[in-house]
Parts: sequence; structure tokens; C-alpha cells
Amino acid sequence: MTEMTTAEKKENRHIYGKTFLFILFGMTAALGLVKAFVFANDASRETILGRVLEAKSALPKIIAEPHDLVMVFGSSMVDAGFAPREFDQHLKDWGINNIKSFNFGFGGLNPYFQDILTRRVKEAFDANDRRLKLAVIEFNPFQTTITRHEGARSLEDSFLTMLGNDEEIIEILLDDPTRGIRLFNIKYLRDSISAEMITHYFGRALREPRKRTELERDKKRQERLREIGPLLNQAFEEEYPDFEDEEWSYAWQGGGTIAAERKPETLALFEEYYQLILDPARLDDDRLNRIHTADILEMRFSDELVEAFIRIVNQFKTFSDHVEVVMLPRNTDWINYTPEAQQRLNETVKRIEQATGLTINNHQDLPVIRPTMFSDTTHMNRYQGAATYTEYLAKQYRSLLNND
Repeated sequence: MTEMTTAEKKENRHIYGKTFLFILFGMTAALGLVKAFVFANDASRETILGRVLEAKSALPKIIAEPHDLVMVFGSSMVDAGFAPREFDQHLKDWGINNIKSFNFGFGGLNPYFQDILTRRVKEAFDANDRRLKLAVIEFNPFQTTITRHEGARSLEDSFLTMLGNDEEIIEILLDDPTRGIRLFNIKYLRDSISAEMITHYFGRALREPRKRTELERDKKRQERLREIGPLLNQAFEEEYPDFEDEEWSYAWQGGGTIAAERKPETLALFEEYYQLILDPARLDDDRLNRIHTADILEMRFSDELVEAFIRIVNQFKTFSDHVEVVMLPRNTDWINYTPEAQQRLNETVKRIEQATGLTINNHQDLPVIRPTMFSDTTHMNRYQGAATYTEYLAKQYRSLLNND
């Protein structure tokens, strides 16, 4: 083999230089597109996972509380369905004064993401030698299906960089260098916005459209809702003039407003509002959306998400005096499982119970919760459903929280 001439060497260096510049240009362009997407859509950790990150940031204050602590942890159904300040007030009415509870319910987090968040909660409690008096963990079967898991695949890297720490990413790096480098790139160069997340956002228009309801919306209901909306907004501004724009309020312990703070005329408006939103066409369309996004009637479960949920429960057991696992009420007028789905649910519940040593308390069909207490096919409304369910939980755990 003959040695390269000086001219050939120069030519090769020229090619290498062009290739490097081309790669550098491509990376810069890609990073520029990410920044443009972030700017155009106001996309950031705070806008995507605002409630989660605000709750996570509040952990030092929670741990510093002098009271015994209760945490209800789960999905958006917990967010909508548990009123921590009402829970505490019920206990005070029964002479139990040393409890402070918090709502750690978050929409959009399947058990894979909840598992990562649980590690942050555990780290905070362990670092301060603090324990929960009671942890109530929701098992949401609708969040644990294969359909739900696949729908969130494109978000995994972004959410992992938002909720995970560098040590966890380094572990991934050692096991899978390519993915580990990508995660550090997403976290520190792309503001935790991955290319997959952007593709997911723009690809929505290209996906096969879901089935829509064939029922017609009630026009009179819609007209009245348009009238009531501004009235409720005005009432909120008048009754909460000092409210700070937070998705997770420490002052409200992660919950929402409560009836005791609202004017009678406001509550009367909400009574009407709750009736109006139970339009069959609206609820049927919501049901079809849940079928499309969560396989809510057939419930084919993801093994990976079930295992993640088991890890969540077992982690909470390490820093909680008592752990309870519950399934929240469902809207039985609209969510009815097939026999095969019920069998799959029964088998999954048994699997979780065997792996955690805890019984799952099934609250899906509680007699005290009626379909009229829901705001859609899965979430309870605030002043009827959440208030009733919160009182039910307070009664359930009254003796447990009063035994010391």
C-alpha cells in the first residue's frame, strides 16, 4: 500500500472538516428548532409538569410541618377527588387535631413516571428522618393499560429528565451509553424537550382520528353554560382576591377550593353548572376518548406499568407508618367493564396484593358516590363528589389516625 501524498492528506482533512461542520450545523439547527418550539408554544418544565414540580418543590415545607402527615398519592382522579383541607377539618371536628394532609394527585403521570416522583418524595423524607403517618396510594387501572403506556412513550425521555436526577441518568448511561448521552443532551441543552415530544405534538394531526359521539349536544345547555362560565370566574376573583396563580397550592395543601369558603349564591351556581355538564353527548364523547386513549373498558394491562406501581407501593412502605391502596370511584353510568376486562383487573389486583402484602380497597362502586357527582366519566366534581368521598376517607381512617 502506497503512502498518501501531501495533497491527498490535505483533501482528506478538507473532507473531514466539511463533515464535522455539516454535523455541527445539523446539531445547531436541531437545537434551534427545539428552542423555536419551546418559544412558540411556551413549552417548559413548568408549563408541562407545573403541578408536579410545584408539589415537589414544596416537600421541604411539608416535611417541616409539626403535624402528623397524610399524603394521598395518585392520578388526576385524586387531584379532583380529594379535598385535604376538608379531610383535616373532619378530623378536627372529631377531636383529632394533629393531622395535616396533602393532595399529591397529578394528571398525565402513569405509574412509570409516578415511580420516579416517588423516589424524590422518599429521598426528601429519608434525608430529614421524617415519616408519613398515613399514605393513601391510588391504583388507577385506567392509567396502567398498554394503550396508556404506548401513548406516553414519546414523553418518557423528557419526563425522566424533569423528574429524575443525574445519578439515575448516569446509571442509564452506564447501561446504555447512547440513551444516557441523549438524556443529558435533552436535560441540559434542550430544556428537557426531546425530539420525540415535538414529533408527538406535531404528529397529532396525522394520527387516525378517534370515534366521536353520534349524540347531539343540547343547545340550551350549551347556551346556559356560556352564561354561567363568566359568572363563576367573577365569583372566584371576588372570593379569592389574593390567589396566586399556582397549579399546586401549599396554602390549599395541593387541593382546590372548598364549599365552606364559597358564598351560597356561588354554590347555587355550581349546582346548576354540575347538572348542565352532564349532557349525555358530552359524556359519551368523553367515554369514547377514554376508550381511545386508555382502553378503559377492556383494560389490557401493561406489565411494565404494573411493576412500576408495585415499586411505588413498596417505596412508600419504607417511610410511612401506614400505607393504604385504593381504587377511586368510577362513573358507573358510563364506565362498565367487559367480563374479560373485569377478570384482567381481578388478576392484576391479586398480583399487586401478593407483591406488596397489602389489600387494595375497591372504592369504584361506593354507594355514597352517585354518577351525578362526576364532572365527566372518570373525575368527581368538587363540591359533591370530592366532598363526599373525602368525608368517606376521613371516616375510614379516623380510628387509625386517632390511635396514638
